Formats: sequence, C-alpha cells, structure tokens
Amino acid sequence: MKLNRDDPVIGVKWLKDHIRDTNLVLVDCRYDLQDKNYGYNSYLKGHLPKAIFLDLEKDLASKDIENRGRHPFPPVEKFKETLESSGIDGNSMVIAYDDDNSGAARFWFLMRYYSMDNVFVLNGGISAWTKAGGMITREIPEKRWTRVNLVERKDLIASKEEIASKKNIFLIDARAPERYEGKVEPIDPVAGHIPEAHNIFWKNFLNPDNTYKEKEEVRKMLKTKTDNIVLYCGSGVTSCVNYVAMLRSGLTPRLYPGGWSEWVTNG
Repeated sequence: MKLNRDDPVIGVKWLKDHIRDTNLVLVDCRYDLQDKNYGYNSYLKGHLPKAIFLDLEKDLASKDIENRGRHPFPPVEKFKETLESSGIDGNSMVIAYDDDNSGAARFWFLMRYYSMDNVFVLNGGISAWTKAGGMITREIPEKRWTRVNLVERKDLIASKEEIASKKNIFLIDARAPERYEGKVEPIDPVAGHIPEAHNIFWKNFLNPDNTYKEKEEVRKMLKTKTDNIVLYCGSGVTSCVNYVAMLRSGLTPRLYPGGWSEWVTNG
C-alpha cells in the first residue's frame, strides 16, 4: 500500500504493515482537560507497540508564557528537547494517535509548525487500531536520545492582532455550538465568540467512528468559503482537527493558537 504523503492522515492498514519499520515513532497524545492524569494513566493501561507518551500540558504546551491562552505553543528550544528525548529526529516517520483525534492533531500541527513534515495522524485513533486487531501493550519503549533542528513556520498561524484587524479573514470557531453561542462556558472566564466568527464544530469533520470525513464532505460544509481561513477554538487544540480535515481536502487554512482563551485576556 503506497503512502500518500500529501495526506496528513494515515490508515491502520498501512501502520499494521509497517509497525516494525526502524524509523517509525508512534506518539500517544491522549488527554482530558478535566483529568490531568487521564492521558498517562490510559497509556500505562495499554498503548500501541513502540508508542511513547507526550502530555498536552507538559510537552505540547508551555505554561510559562503569559497572556497567550491556556495552551501556548512550547518555545522552540523546549519542543526541541521534547523531540530529542523522545527519539525523534529528521529521519523519523512519526504517527500520532489518541482517542478523539484532537491531541494527535495538536501534536501533528506543532511538528509541522516547527518544520518536521514527516508526521501523520492515525485515522480513527486507538479505537480503529484495536478494531482492526492491532496489538495493545504495556511495554514502555527504551529511551533513546537524538538531535534535531527546528525552524518555526509563522506563516501557518495568525496572531490576536491580525484577528482584531479584521482584514479579509474567514474566521471559524471549532468549539461546540453552545460555547460559541455563549450559552455555557465550562473553562474560560468569559462566554461567547470572537466577533464575525462562524461556527463549525470540530467533531463535524469526523465520522461516528472518529475517522476523518472525505474531502467532498469537508468542502461542502465550507460551501464557497475557501480563502484566507483562520481556525480557532478554546486554546489551539481541537481546532487542529479542523486544520487537518481542511488540509487533506486541498485547503490551506491558518491557526490562531491562542484561541478564545487568549482573546478574552487583557494582555
């Protein structure tokens, strides 16, 4: 089965056929915003063979950056250390997975943002893997250190200042409709959405089995709005699912990483 490198999503069939490849690195990105220990505890209970675990709060974000939302991107040196201590280098083929696509999509976007392009999201995550008869293990891979060079690609993101300028941007809010409408807000101090933003819930880009919808369905949801798209959510995590869905459909959106949590800060 030939690998389509223009598609950021990869199927379990390909992974089952290549699980023994020496340059393959699997990354478990499971998380729960309400339970900080959920991801690692789930990993310890069982994960894909060879998989390492990266934590959303500790590895895929930085709490040391003020006024940039709940999950600011880790600085380049911090993310470089995370990759090097995880055995990931420029020759690695990296596949991320979780149980709802959002953690894996966040890791995938960070890799692309730091110019590590040989990275994919496992379509359907761990449930698709087990459904296909894939093995689950509790064995922790031996730690291996590497060296890697990272370069930021700021053309992939939009800033708070650019969003505020309202310069020909089609802004999409990936949060649940009730949060977008301001009816509920379980996490951030203020309810509502950024002015002029449209709402496309991130789960709308997924099938009931958590696999990504096909290109035609994604484009149908967007209708004719395909230019200068900027995506956001609460803190730059679930909006990465929208990003992956659109990119594999031939679109080139950008991400507003700070999201609603940065928008409502005073910084």
